[in-house]
Amino acid sequence: MLNILQLTDLHITPHAGDLMLGLDTEDFFQQTLRHAHDQHGPFDLILLTGDLAQDPCEDSYHRIQQHLHLYAVPCLCLPGNHDDFDLMLRNLQVGKVSCNKQLILDNWQLVLLNSQKPQSPVGQLADNELAFLEQALQSHQDLPTLVALHHPCFAIGSNWLDTMQIENSAAFLSLLNKYPQVKAVTCGHVHQAYFRQINHITFFATPASCFQFTPNSTEFSIAETPPGYRVFCLHQDGSFQSEVYRLPITMHALDRQAHEY
Repeated sequence: MLNILQLTDLHITPHAGDLMLGLDTEDFFQQTLRHAHDQHGPFDLILLTGDLAQDPCEDSYHRIQQHLHLYAVPCLCLPGNHDDFDLMLRNLQVGKVSCNKQLILDNWQLVLLNSQKPQSPVGQLADNELAFLEQALQSHQDLPTLVALHHPCFAIGSNWLDTMQIENSAAFLSLLNKYPQVKAVTCGHVHQAYFRQINHITFFATPASCFQFTPNSTEFSIAETPPGYRVFCLHQDGSFQSEVYRLPITMHALDRQAHEY
């Protein structure tokens, strides 16, 4: 069995100790990493699924890889709409941390996609991303596959967030449906837990490691829910389980009156 930790939407600030919506996002990232390892480790892999930095700079990504290296666990990183992928490639390709897009681990294939649309919060899978996905699925039709990306590929019920889903999700879903070995797709971006079954695939969204958005909200809204993470248990026979866990804390310092971030 493979034990995989997904963390997402870290929103690490440019300088250590900076606050965002009243929170030290870097401290919450460290707390979430520690809680996950203490309660549900050891892990075979960590997935970081985007918005790793809030205002990207080299130091943000350098500090992220320093925190990850404390655990000596392989980690794959993909970009979100807030990230600078070039900076990620320069600073998150060290030791066990990388931005590799494909991994065969035991009996499973993991495929990581870049859903960034330049200069936009909206998701989009470029033609070369879809081509890469299809090639990976064609080449390993015998391996159960987990796909990870940042943006969701369908509406989750929050009007303001649903404007940022993947624009060409119909092409993405059509491609996935051709390959029965695809078991799950997981994303970040929505700062809340969510799952949905479509045909043979279960789609997941994972809470942020910092602040959360209010589910089913019409406009930008921050929830009091604490940070969380998702754990996947992938079995040799292609079956899997996935659960969300949260820090056992109260969000006293959180600024819930903010209208943006």
